[in-house]
Amino acid sequence: MKYDMKSINARNVMVASVAIFSALALIMIGGMLIALVTGAVIDSGWFNPRTALPTLILVLLLGACLLLPDISATVVFGTIAAVIVATMISVAISPFNNLPIDASMPALLFAMLAVFYRAKKSVSGPVSLRAKLRSVSPHIIHFGIILVLIGVFVSTNTRIDGYDIIRSGETGIFEGQPYTVKITDISSQYEGTPYGEYPGSSYATRIDFQLYLGDRLVDRDCVKYITDFKWGQSYATNYVHRSLTREVFITSKMVEGDLANLYMRTAPWITAVWGGIIIMAIGIITLLCTVGTGMTGRTDRTEEVKNTGRANGAKRVKGAEKTKRVRDDDVEMKYEDMLQRELGRMKKR
Repeated sequence: MKYDMKSINARNVMVASVAIFSALALIMIGGMLIALVTGAVIDSGWFNPRTALPTLILVLLLGACLLLPDISATVVFGTIAAVIVATMISVAISPFNNLPIDASMPALLFAMLAVFYRAKKSVSGPVSLRAKLRSVSPHIIHFGIILVLIGVFVSTNTRIDGYDIIRSGETGIFEGQPYTVKITDISSQYEGTPYGEYPGSSYATRIDFQLYLGDRLVDRDCVKYITDFKWGQSYATNYVHRSLTREVFITSKMVEGDLANLYMRTAPWITAVWGGIIIMAIGIITLLCTVGTGMTGRTDRTEEVKNTGRANGAKRVKGAEKTKRVRDDDVEMKYEDMLQRELGRMKKR
């Protein structure tokens, strides 16, 4: 039985995309409601397995939707089939040594290439800069979305977590981390106004440290472990160091004397998430500005068309009146000729 490829068009692909996106939204809302009702702690370990497949399908549909206006449905369908085969090969050989990344990269690369192709087609041709910006701005948004997805897939599946108890003046080594931390000083003091028998409302321990990447000093900073007497709870401040390829997060879990229990998390490619969000914002702003200007231009054009229509209508009315006058003159001339002929026959009689 031969399948009708006419059903594979931009409209149907868009409908399928909306359906998949709705399913993703329901999964997200369901997870939040479960956490709210049951009080359970639901983290990425609950969401990732349930959203990975719908997200990859949505990415494939995005690429197909961008290609369909210019490329036949048969070629697009064959390309998606090739991407699925490439995904199977990637999972089998595991070039990234990580199943989620191995499974997601072919689809994300396909969508990225489709965005570039469509953006290039949008700016080609003798059109104004305003029209080019209006055409390419949706694809800037698409590029930002894909960059966010790459950052999310890579950072959540390759991040490294670790703890270490470090004495003041010594260096802590976190298993699997490329970074090390040397604590240079631990000092404590009361802060805030007196509360009860305490000279302050909270007791803060400041942990000064140096962050190293190998033998290279990256940064100097501090975190605090604070016990709040007024509210009866303890909490810690956080340290974040961002570079082009990774993000380092450090906080304190406990302090006792000159010992500090530090937690470190390294998330590679998390910068891609922030970069993607910024690119999406640029695309949205560009789209809003150019669409607004485009709407003004269309309003002026509409008014011009209306004025032209009125002028053409007036011309048609004048032409009709002139034609009517010519017809009336012809009738009068014919009537006069007929009278002259009748008078001539009467004289002959």
